[in-house]
Amino acid sequence: MGSLLYSSSQSADIYPVSELFLRHRLQVVEELWESVLRQECGQNMVELLRQLRDLCSPEGQATNDQASSAVKLIEQLNINEAIRAARAFALYFQLINIIEQEYEQRQQLSRYEADTEEIEPETPSNVNYSSNQREDDAPVSKGLAADLLRKSFLEKAQVKPKGTFAALFPYLFKLNVPPQQIQRLIAHLDVRLVFTAHPTEIVRHTIRDKQRQVVQLLQKLDALENHSGTTPGAYPWEAADVREQLLEEIRLWWRTDELHQFKPTVLDEVDYALHYFQEVLFDGIPQLYKRFKHTLSNTFPWLEPPSKNFCSFGSWVGSDRDGNPSVTPEITWQTACYQRKMVLGRYIQSVKNLIELLSVSMHWSDVLPDLLESLELDQSQLSEVYDALALRYRQEPYRLKLAYVLKRLENTSDRNLALYNRETPKNQDSPLYRSGGDFLAELRMIQRNLTENRFKLSRIRKSYLSGRNFWF
Repeated sequence: MGSLLYSSSQSADIYPVSELFLRHRLQVVEELWESVLRQECGQNMVELLRQLRDLCSPEGQATNDQASSAVKLIEQLNINEAIRAARAFALYFQLINIIEQEYEQRQQLSRYEADTEEIEPETPSNVNYSSNQREDDAPVSKGLAADLLRKSFLEKAQVKPKGTFAALFPYLFKLNVPPQQIQRLIAHLDVRLVFTAHPTEIVRHTIRDKQRQVVQLLQKLDALENHSGTTPGAYPWEAADVREQLLEEIRLWWRTDELHQFKPTVLDEVDYALHYFQEVLFDGIPQLYKRFKHTLSNTFPWLEPPSKNFCSFGSWVGSDRDGNPSVTPEITWQTACYQRKMVLGRYIQSVKNLIELLSVSMHWSDVLPDLLESLELDQSQLSEVYDALALRYRQEPYRLKLAYVLKRLENTSDRNLALYNRETPKNQDSPLYRSGGDFLAELRMIQRNLTENRFKLSRIRKSYLSGRNFWF
């Protein structure tokens, strides 16, 4: 099948490795896109879209004559054909955008790894061209997407951006910036990300999920190809299966409405705005902190990293008072409850993951007195958890403790739901967390026990557990 991106007769070894990856990924996505359109709209639509694309120059511009020819082609379409053509191009460029972002992430990772080793300007000579191939001699693809992305990324490659911690701290060291000044800045570091409603943010969660699924399948395809050592165009059955999954995902995307068929409410806007917090930032911010701490210690090991809450969040959505009559005190109340619900849901899932992870047994480890005392208190307050799980976790104190933590979080979530609905919470005497500090204190106690007993595995049982047989 012919491709809009490059001819199969072009030799792979004349391209740098990174550009070869870009071209290959673009070819894969375009072939799948064409296949879906051929099945859904017929070959005539595919040919029409090719003609429209070919009327543009590699820079994405069209001359007056080309524009006139494009207008004539479009005028020949009936309304249904025009809608299909517009949707097809919209889908095409969304897929290309996914490839662009994935490629840029790979380039950023490469630059980050290079920054970790040493700081030096990156020029085109650093790129791995073949020995007899210069950058200026690299053949130009006939594909619009490949040309535009190639130009964009080669321009970015001229100078390495100083946008990573791994580059920043060695740079400050070379400038002889006083460490005391750096420490003061770190100690006062306070980053606040504020979410706001945007009138153009109308993309459905369904479409975002499909975009994310396409990314995951492309990454899986990369892993399979790298593992099997295949070259572009030669796929084992596992990679072929992933291609088939990509085809089905793109077909489902094509058959899915891009926009909601109803007017979003304020609470819908709240949900859209916090989608990125739930899917990305909740896990991404701890990774950012770890990267900050690690790269700081590589250059200034005597400096203290920032506090773990150096990055916080706020939101205008559902609480702004800019004249929107739909934003009422009741909506703001529900927004706050919704935000609490989202955070509690993530904490509940994280605690469940910890219960699966922390299978530490009393046969092979000990715990500090404070954890044992807290288990006694938990037993008296949450007897139903003790009755259900004490036998199962009789030698696994961390799992039992986390089961109590989980129940308190669930009680807190139930109370929040009642508050959201303006109802009186049931079982108001049920143990729950009145603040994040109470929850954090229990997590820190578990952390302290794990840390202390990494090196002290034998001195507590006989001295403290003698006669204490309350749960095991």
